Amino acid sequence: MKILHTSDLHLKIGSPERWQALDTIVDKAKENAVDILAICGDLFDTKEDASKSYEKLRKIFSDAHFKTLILPGNHDETFYEEGLYLGDNVTIINQENNIFEFNDVKILAIPFNKEYSSNRATVELLNELNNQTSHTKPNILLFHGELVTLTCQPDDFGEGEKARYMPVELNTFKSLNFQYILAGHFHTRFNILRVPKNNSTYFIYPGSPVSTTKKERGRRKVDLLEVGKEPKELEIDTFYYEEIEVRLGLFDEEHPLEKFLKMLSDKAISENCSPIFKVTGFFNGTVHAITEVELKSKLEEVAKSINGKSNVEFLAKDLGRISNDPLFKKIVTKIKEMDEPKIDEKYKTQLIEIFVEAMM
Repeated sequence: MKILHTSDLHLKIGSPERWQALDTIVDKAKENAVDILAICGDLFDTKEDASKSYEKLRKIFSDAHFKTLILPGNHDETFYEEGLYLGDNVTIINQENNIFEFNDVKILAIPFNKEYSSNRATVELLNELNNQTSHTKPNILLFHGELVTLTCQPDDFGEGEKARYMPVELNTFKSLNFQYILAGHFHTRFNILRVPKNNSTYFIYPGSPVSTTKKERGRRKVDLLEVGKEPKELEIDTFYYEEIEVRLGLFDEEHPLEKFLKMLSDKAISENCSPIFKVTGFFNGTVHAITEVELKSKLEEVAKSINGKSNVEFLAKDLGRISNDPLFKKIVTKIKEMDEPKIDEKYKTQLIEIFVEAMM
């Protein structure tokens, strides 16, 4: 059995790239001849977005021969009602309809419930469901919640998420009879984790299949699972943010803007990419007759002219105001004059940068 696993599309009115991502996912499901498409929470961004646009799903899924399972998440849990029709092969999971038997596998699911905001409550729910697992075929859990074992920041779970949503530790699954946990809620990147002392159990966060915030950087992916094998990440062609670092050097002779233009000419950028140019390092505003504000403005102007979706994160610092400091000149000269076999020019530059950071 093949399953395509995704989550956190956050479909909303006015965000066509998210609907295009769903089209791409359905095409990938067809291309890979999957049996099931599992959407593990937050298909819609809000109940209002879902209410005004869910009929689009009927058309998207109209000629799909695979079964689609939709798990409510913390953003859209209150939308799904009994009897809601999204397509002939589409099933909305709820507390009464959350266990599915197939020839080769048993799928069990926990619809998101905001009442389960503690680890203890979530574990009790998992233990209850574990009593329904099969002892003759693989068991797959569909889950939307927070894996507290994973090192992450609040924005990894979406914009401004601060509350705890069905938190669970990876160790919890050591004693449970699930071979795969197909999860949702974690946005930023694709993650496959093995349950400790039980290497045959996989916990998979596919990450959002389309960038919904600037925290979600890099090409997006979905999880292609062939039951009995290791999960496999599958890259998809959807909208994404890409971080591109432009590091300015202390002793660059070329103007910072010229260096930026040269880098742009050498970089191929996908049509679906919204580049985030992260400008770091130091420049001498006195030598190049430009301030930090002016440089940032010019970099943004150039970036937008090449790609209208561009963003500039300006972290560079102007060295000009300390370049004439006697102490600065003396230390830089000392470092440049260092003559030892293991100290090359790259190492000298790093030493100078550390010194500059200390002075600024």
